[in-house]
Amino acid sequence: MTTNESKDLNHFDFSITSYCNAACPSCKRYPDYGHSFVDPNQKLHENLNQTHMNFSEFKKIINANIKDFKNKNVTYEGELGDPLVHPEVENFIDFGCEIFESLRVVTNGGNRRSNFYEKLGNKHKNLQMTFSIDGLYDDTNQIYRKRVNTKRAIGNMLSFNKSKYGKTFWQFLVFEHNFFEIPEVLEFSEKYKIRIYIKINQRPKFKIKKDRFFIVKKMYEKHKTEFSSFMDAN
Repeated sequence: MTTNESKDLNHFDFSITSYCNAACPSCKRYPDYGHSFVDPNQKLHENLNQTHMNFSEFKKIINANIKDFKNKNVTYEGELGDPLVHPEVENFIDFGCEIFESLRVVTNGGNRRSNFYEKLGNKHKNLQMTFSIDGLYDDTNQIYRKRVNTKRAIGNMLSFNKSKYGKTFWQFLVFEHNFFEIPEVLEFSEKYKIRIYIKINQRPKFKIKKDRFFIVKKMYEKHKTEFSSFMDAN
């Protein structure tokens, strides 16, 4: 089990898998994640142990320490994998929503089908889904979110959003190659009433230039909506 406890003792972040469907160049799955250059043939870090967390063990540990986890705010995200890749993710979500005060699941959205997301949103009122999608189309989103089917990811986000309880959030990382989409994504989020976070990428790969930052900020201020926020990423 991998868990990152935040400074807020009411919040825990569990990494339930180190498998991922994407190949994001800045991910720590790759040894050159901290460099500015991009190797299209990069290989996974040789010491990366790809594994799925055992659901039965997870449930056993949580129940054995129920006072520490009951009514807490929990995230399934992870630094090295996408939780929606886990073959038993629905069990993790069902159990988490039963035990925790709130559960947030962070995903690139490219895994599974729209009916899966709609089913979850119709079932759990304390479930939040955050979709990390950095472009409305493959030609921008896949520059960073490599191997992610953008049309499917957006479709899955919309399906969760239209469900009964669907608390939907959208993280849009701003790079040199996608900043021009900001007006369009803000319009899109307003149309579907999805809370969107426009986040400036701070990692070396595809980092926007300083002069570009001011252009981006002006662009955001011109097109911002009641559903949008602007911030730096990590």
